[in-house]
Amino acid sequence: MAGMQHAGDYNLKSFLLSSHNHKVPIDLTTHVDEIEIFENIGTPYLTGSFVMKDDMRFYDGVDINGTEKIEITLESPRGEDTITKMFSLVSVNSTIKSADNTEALDIKIVENKCFNNNLMQINKAYSGTPDVIIAKILKDNLNLDIDLPRIKPYQKSIKIVIPYMTPFAACAWVCAMMSTELGLPYFLFATLNDKNIQLKSLEEILRTPAWNSHAPYRFSSAYNQTTTGIDDDLNAFNVSAYSSMHKENVLELIATGSIAGLRSISDVTSGQLINYSFNVDTLFQQLSEMEIIDRDHTPVFHSSYEFNGKPMNEYNNFNSHKVVANQTYNGVANIYEETSTGAYRLHACKAALNNMIMKTAISIRVPGIMYMVGINASIGKQIDFVYPANNTNIAGQSSVSDDDTIDKKRSGTYVIYTTRHHFMTKQHNVDMSCVKLGNRK
Repeated sequence: MAGMQHAGDYNLKSFLLSSHNHKVPIDLTTHVDEIEIFENIGTPYLTGSFVMKDDMRFYDGVDINGTEKIEITLESPRGEDTITKMFSLVSVNSTIKSADNTEALDIKIVENKCFNNNLMQINKAYSGTPDVIIAKILKDNLNLDIDLPRIKPYQKSIKIVIPYMTPFAACAWVCAMMSTELGLPYFLFATLNDKNIQLKSLEEILRTPAWNSHAPYRFSSAYNQTTTGIDDDLNAFNVSAYSSMHKENVLELIATGSIAGLRSISDVTSGQLINYSFNVDTLFQQLSEMEIIDRDHTPVFHSSYEFNGKPMNEYNNFNSHKVVANQTYNGVANIYEETSTGAYRLHACKAALNNMIMKTAISIRVPGIMYMVGINASIGKQIDFVYPANNTNIAGQSSVSDDDTIDKKRSGTYVIYTTRHHFMTKQHNVDMSCVKLGNRK
């Protein structure tokens, strides 16, 4: 990154709006003041907004219809990497008149594939493994390609009839029924850097090492208060803001059945009743034994709390009952059909892990340079983060260890869950929410 003046440098190479009322795209590059682009690990398209100055009769001259397309091309500081994305205009959120002949427009946008998705509902049968079905739905209806997961789902071939749903809604339905052999969920998402939509399991994400293990992100309030510029390579890993809210809510985990409870399933075809119990400590033990939670980390939750001499995970604090109809198709399972009690248990594991990863969620703000170059380093990737310990006893000591200076609970390896890319006045910052399943030992 030699020659970079700031770790958030970027260039807005072009910002073009295409309207059916104009044969030539309208160049708004010099009129756009601020752009926000959002990524979410559960959403297969990008969303965003931008603020622009209208001093050339843009609003009435273009005659905004709500079907305009916007092509945004962003460029890394030295111009070796470019990102081009196509969006559709969703709505003009607000307008503020700053002078008689000047107005600020706040406009909401969504990736064009989402607009196309909402044009249709499909009613069609598909067969195959769940990941292949998702790929077929996207290719058949939206002409989109996906990167298939390296770790294949536990569920085998199924047959499903899509009952008048949009393609993305149908894919979300299938994805929600997928899990790995240990019950880890899958995510279908789009990123700023990848051309294809991504389909990955949480297991695959956790087994992939953090991309910044050589230079962890670090938060230092003293450094942030005294530094006005970020002008060297290592400062690309400086965390300028940190926050966390609504953490460690075990009461909510109990209410959602994420800790323990009883489940039952009635098969209306055979009349069979299947019962099983769920214990999150058993699940975390399996994840640790398989080193999905590695040896340097402990699970984010344990059930050591006792009442009347009985551990909390032995209480019947959650009950659910589900009705399924198996053997609806000859020789192939339907989307809800499983072959064993253990297979049904995977659904409870998946739901619990989706809630558990939020138990210690944090939000941080980092410079955007690492998200403008090379391959995706954003959602669906792991990062290492270091948070300083609240320890005033080390002041003035000649030598201290990591145990004295690092907060082991809030430091660690996190999965990037959502991001907000904020482009303003030539600076690109990324606000990201990060989650994890293990705390540092």
